[in-house]
Amino acid sequence: MKIGIMQPYFMPYIGYFQLMNHVDKWVVFDRVQFIDKGWVNRNRILHPDQSKQWQFITVPLSKRGQFSNICDISIHNKQKWQMQVKGKLEYLRKKAPYFRVTMDWLDECLSSDTTSLSEMLSHSLITTAQYLGIDTPIVTQSSENIVIDEAEHAGQWALNIAKFYGANEYVNPCGGVSIFRQSEFDESNIKLSFLETELKPYTQQRDFVAGLSIIDVLLWNSVSDVKKALQEDFRIRSHQELLDSGK
Repeated sequence: MKIGIMQPYFMPYIGYFQLMNHVDKWVVFDRVQFIDKGWVNRNRILHPDQSKQWQFITVPLSKRGQFSNICDISIHNKQKWQMQVKGKLEYLRKKAPYFRVTMDWLDECLSSDTTSLSEMLSHSLITTAQYLGIDTPIVTQSSENIVIDEAEHAGQWALNIAKFYGANEYVNPCGGVSIFRQSEFDESNIKLSFLETELKPYTQQRDFVAGLSIIDVLLWNSVSDVKKALQEDFRIRSHQELLDSGK
C-alpha cells in the first residue's frame, strides 16, 4: 500500500491532487502546528492586472495561540470570505471557458458551514477529489484514533503514520526531500518515494503563470484534460536521486 500524508491546504495546486491520485490512502495531517504565511489557509489565482501575475485568496482565521494545531483553529466567518474568493474570479466570467462549471464546483467546496478550519479544508479536498474522479480513501488525522510514536524530527511524522497504517511505500512531494532520512525508512521496510510534478503550460489568455491553485487549472481546462494530467504529468523519483540532483 502506497500512502500519502499532507497538511490540508486551501485549494492547492495540481501536484497535491496528482499525489493524492497516485497513492492508495491519503491522510490529512492536521494535528500539527499551523504556520503563518503557508498554504493552509491561502492560495494563489490570476491577478486581473497582468503586470502583477497573481493574487491571494484567503480563509480568514479567528484569534489563535502561537503554537495552535491546524485542527484547533477556527474560521472567522463574520467576514463574507466565500463571496470575496468568488468575487476575485468574476472578471474571468467571459474569458475562462469552464467558468460556470468551475464556479458550481467551487460553491460546493465552500458550502460547509463549519467554523473549523480543518473540517472546511477536508470537505473541500474530498469534494475536489470526487470532482476529479480520485477514488483514494481520505482520512483526517484528528478524526482517526491514530496512536503513533512522538517524532524526534520532522521527517519521522510521515514514517510513524505510514507504520501505523501498515504501508509499504510512502510518497512525498519533491520539495520536502531534505527532512527525511532514508535509513529510517529502510529499517522499517518502507519504500521512500517522491512525486515530481510537471507544470505544463495551458492557455490563460496571457503569459502563463505556473503553480496556481487548482481553481485556475479548472477554469481553463476540461475535467477530462485535468484527469489526464493527474495520471501523466509527473514522475516518481528516489530520495538519493533527488539529493544527487540538488533538489
